[in-house]
Amino acid sequence: MNEPHTPIERYEGTCIAVSIELYRNESEKRDRLEFSVAPDVRMPQDIEELLFRAYTLSRQVHLTFTSGRDRSLCLQMVYGVISGIFRELDREAAMRKAGHDNVKCSQMKYLETACKRAEAYFARASQRRAQLRYLGGLGVGLLLTSAAGTGMTLGLEAVPETGDSPWMLFAMLLAGGLGAVLSVLFGMTSGNLKLHTLFAHAESGIGPLVAAGALRPLVGALSGLLAYVLLQSGIVPLEVAEGAQGTHFFIALAIVAGFSERWTRGLLAGTEERLQAAPAAKAG
Repeated sequence: MNEPHTPIERYEGTCIAVSIELYRNESEKRDRLEFSVAPDVRMPQDIEELLFRAYTLSRQVHLTFTSGRDRSLCLQMVYGVISGIFRELDREAAMRKAGHDNVKCSQMKYLETACKRAEAYFARASQRRAQLRYLGGLGVGLLLTSAAGTGMTLGLEAVPETGDSPWMLFAMLLAGGLGAVLSVLFGMTSGNLKLHTLFAHAESGIGPLVAAGALRPLVGALSGLLAYVLLQSGIVPLEVAEGAQGTHFFIALAIVAGFSERWTRGLLAGTEERLQAAPAAKAG
């Protein structure tokens, strides 16, 4: 350890060759955890498995959180587990050296519970990190959707009469995108939004998370536009009031379509069944 560092916590075995140190790397400006176990240190299988779990968690923390409070807290929790294991092994070795043969590690259940708490905290912290990046992607997606919708609207104004105001189509796109954003915000505030661990942990960087978030408003915008087109085309038979009331109805419908992917899939499935049944009805 040649880099400048500030020790936070440290433990070294007295009867067995083990050591662990939690320290602040001054050049990187973040906490780090290192430990060592001599090859001649023997431990029961359950203790070895717990040590491996704690070590694996420490590497996940190191790769997932580059710095910050979550990294520090996770590493402190992992340090507590590993140093606890070393203390128990050291105590057992000291007792055996004193002539006590029937000595077992008495704190293993507590240490396993502590390891589970550390794993649970890491899962929650990684979800928070992923959700914030996903939320950033939502903003990017909404801006891109607005830009694409504006370009489409300006292009449609040059097309011969289509029966719809191009700006009405833009309103449907924007309303669908806002419905998708509202759905994600509801999921975040209620705690029901759970991103896949592929996105939450170190396997995925910021790029895939932002891209996944940006796709959500796009899907919502297309869903809102689709619902509007299906109603205006008459494929979905529904009488809509004229004037401002009808406009507000279509905007609300686009928001619902962007908010609920399940509702949009149901609308598409019903439309498919209706189109398949139409030729059979004519033939009859």
